[in-house]
Amino acid sequence: MAVEDELRITTRHRDGVLVVTVAGRLDWSTYLRVQDELLDHAGREPLGVVVELDDLVVRCPVLLVAFDIVWTSAARWPGTPLMMVVDNPEVAALLDAKGLPRHMPRFRTTDAALAAVAALRHGDQVTEPLPGCRCRPHVAEEITERACRRWGVSSLLEIAPQVAGEMVTHTDDDASVSLVLRRRDRELSIGVRTSARLATSERLTLRHNIASIAICDFRMGETRVSSDRMVLWTVLDIPTDQPAVAN
Repeated sequence: MAVEDELRITTRHRDGVLVVTVAGRLDWSTYLRVQDELLDHAGREPLGVVVELDDLVVRCPVLLVAFDIVWTSAARWPGTPLMMVVDNPEVAALLDAKGLPRHMPRFRTTDAALAAVAALRHGDQVTEPLPGCRCRPHVAEEITERACRRWGVSSLLEIAPQVAGEMVTHTDDDASVSLVLRRRDRELSIGVRTSARLATSERLTLRHNIASIAICDFRMGETRVSSDRMVLWTVLDIPTDQPAVAN
């Protein structure tokens, strides 16, 4: 088997950003590996993921959509920025001709991609473990309210704490649980890290309850971040006309 027929995925770290080099053959037998490994890397919540593709051999161009799938999933949760690096004229021409991937920003050098990741590090984040008792939802509400006040998100001051409390209510009392809050651009993300996946009926109940609380647009879902850890997340849109809240 020629070297270009093998898929090779290697990683290295630069200033908290994970640089992933994908080389070799992208075809129907390898694209799922590319997709799954990139999803796993993004789910570990580095500051960003930069994907180098100069040595990629694309046997089936439509499979470049795998990078869009990863970008879209990471954008929902955990919000990890993904950047692409392509300097190889042949690979760049193929991407231009096919219009794929549609979403992942593309740069000619790794340094430029790293700079773009650094430019996105302007959001705020809170990560707090929650107690293993019945007061857990109340603690989650208090943490979320304090974060909203500190970040000046007045329009969600009544909504976000209720959403956080509702999400925590659906976790196992015996499970280790932590609350993750993020504000980036016009979005507030509420994540609950836990080991228990919700049953379908419970997921539907939670969605219904959040819909009755949230008067803004929202998205929610579950993302596996390791073999035994899940993140239940809700992303709330911050209205553009909201006034500031004094600290």
